[in-house]
Amino acid sequence: MEKKVTIQDIADTLNLSRNTVSKALNGKNVPARTRNAVLNAAIEMGYKGYKLAASSDGTMGQKRFVILSTRLLLNMNYYILVLRGMEENLLDYDVDLVQFKITNQASFSKFKHYLSNSKVDGIICMEFFEPEYIAELLELDTALVFLDFPLNYSTLRGKYDIILPESQDVIKNFCMDMIRENNCRTFGFVGDYLHCCSFYERFTGMREALFFSSLPVDLQYSILNDDSMPYVPEALAEQIQNLSALPDCFVAANDTIAINLLKALKSLKISVPKDVRVIGFDNMADAKSCTPPLTSVNVNKSMLGKRIIGLLLDRIANPMQANQIIHISSKLVIRSST
Repeated sequence: MEKKVTIQDIADTLNLSRNTVSKALNGKNVPARTRNAVLNAAIEMGYKGYKLAASSDGTMGQKRFVILSTRLLLNMNYYILVLRGMEENLLDYDVDLVQFKITNQASFSKFKHYLSNSKVDGIICMEFFEPEYIAELLELDTALVFLDFPLNYSTLRGKYDIILPESQDVIKNFCMDMIRENNCRTFGFVGDYLHCCSFYERFTGMREALFFSSLPVDLQYSILNDDSMPYVPEALAEQIQNLSALPDCFVAANDTIAINLLKALKSLKISVPKDVRVIGFDNMADAKSCTPPLTSVNVNKSMLGKRIIGLLLDRIANPMQANQIIHISSKLVIRSST
């Protein structure tokens, strides 16, 4: 019988402490180089679900689920925690999990060839927003669940389910608190609000707070570039300088953008939260350790993973049921940036 790989095995291999390895595997704050080394070792050594998500090799069980993405999810802390939640639910079922990374039409054609030659019971789309590929997927007779979705999904026909972190109400309530308690009157959104449903819901939460507070929605305070502009500190600093005025509060689409925004503001000698407040979303490990610590919205990533598996199994059992959009509750985490 193959020896079960433990956290201590990974720690011994890398000459790290067991505590450091555990933090890296659970998305806690460790240096990026250490985190990558731990994740790579977990994949290579076959630690729990990391081997399953990284490779299609191995003995197949009664069901086979495929994760479809345009990015390598195991390099992203957010998705590592979602995958761990999925793994916890998979323990109750005889399911194998493999991942395909789609980078272009050729790799998507290769994936379709794989589907035609292999028994696949369900597809999980994560960080996958290309409508043309999704339209082709919906033509297949395979159960589909999406973690987030392109904004204009009403044009896509087929049977599928969507799961999202709750975004609109938590951002609306935060902004209304800022208006009532801190006399904030202007807000700017940072990110491409048309990128996906969750980004748009965060944008509309900000917009609704202004509407219900009888304040104007003025996009002159926002940085709304599409994905062609990298949201890195240098580019954000240039965009901030082009604004006609600073808002009282920036609402960033996610923590990565928010942390880069903090760096850009610092480079311009703009004080946070004295001159402008900043909130992110996802409550990643770096949100707590950046300067200043970032107010964010905590997403129960493990629960997202568990519900993805449950939704997919339900779709397989009831293929003709109505499409579902499920929101998992989120919680505001106040820190020094606001």
